[in-house]
Amino acid sequence: MDRGTCGIDPRTIQTIRECLERQFVDVKFSQNLRPTFTFKNGDHKLSWLLVVNEEFLADRMSLEELRRFVEEKVIKKVHANPGKRIQISKYGDITVEEKNLS
Repeated sequence: MDRGTCGIDPRTIQTIRECLERQFVDVKFSQNLRPTFTFKNGDHKLSWLLVVNEEFLADRMSLEELRRFVEEKVIKKVHANPGKRIQISKYGDITVEEKNLS
């Protein structure tokens, strides 16, 4: 696995990816700076960044709890904020920002 993911169960990443793939296309995960998912809507006109705090990912939340969190809270926030950067804090708080244009 990528560097920096030693405390993160790969099933956690896969669970989040599966939830996103049900509603979005071109879902990708990167661990370059911070755990980040990128994805697009079906016609590729909108794209989002989902940045997840590593401590949140390393938390021992069950995969079912994680699936419910992503489906009920994260995806709802994504749909309400087209083309934005969505961040999940280590405590599970969700914030929205403009994506960096650089």
